[in-house]
Amino acid sequence: MRAFEFTASAVHGMIRTFAARMAWPGAQRLALIAMVIAAAPTSERARAIDADCRATLTVRIVDFRNHRGNAVFGVFRSPTGFPEVKVRSVEWQVKPVDADTVVFTMKLPPGQYAASVLHDENRNNEMDRNLFGVPLEGYGVTNNPKPKTRAATFNEAMFTLPPQGTTMTISLQYF
Repeated sequence: MRAFEFTASAVHGMIRTFAARMAWPGAQRLALIAMVIAAAPTSERARAIDADCRATLTVRIVDFRNHRGNAVFGVFRSPTGFPEVKVRSVEWQVKPVDADTVVFTMKLPPGQYAASVLHDENRNNEMDRNLFGVPLEGYGVTNNPKPKTRAATFNEAMFTLPPQGTTMTISLQYF
């Protein structure tokens, strides 16, 4: 269940409009407003409900060719922006590559997602490519498809995050 929040003034406006159309006197309007506001979830209650509905996703990134730079990790709910547009992601994290394995952990609502990672060796926050468009840095996506002449698609990388959570591994590829 996902909680929806409204500001008190928005609720008041909706009730005032409804009550006016029903020709309710002022006292009945105020009573209705008070009941709805009292029953509406507060920010704290809404966050608690939302937190209960989240599953833990843990993704291990392996096969780095060196320990330089950052691992840039994104999770997406749709193909729009996948695999590299931060503002289209539902989760975006950056960690230094200081070991053979880098682990990302987050809480998300159960559902279908696709995730991607870039080994940003020079820390410029973008995939570097040669003159022919071939990636110069390592990257990978969930499910580990490894197409040779194109980027992996959202559908190839899509997975289901169950309510109990899951752990996945992404193996980087370099050209």
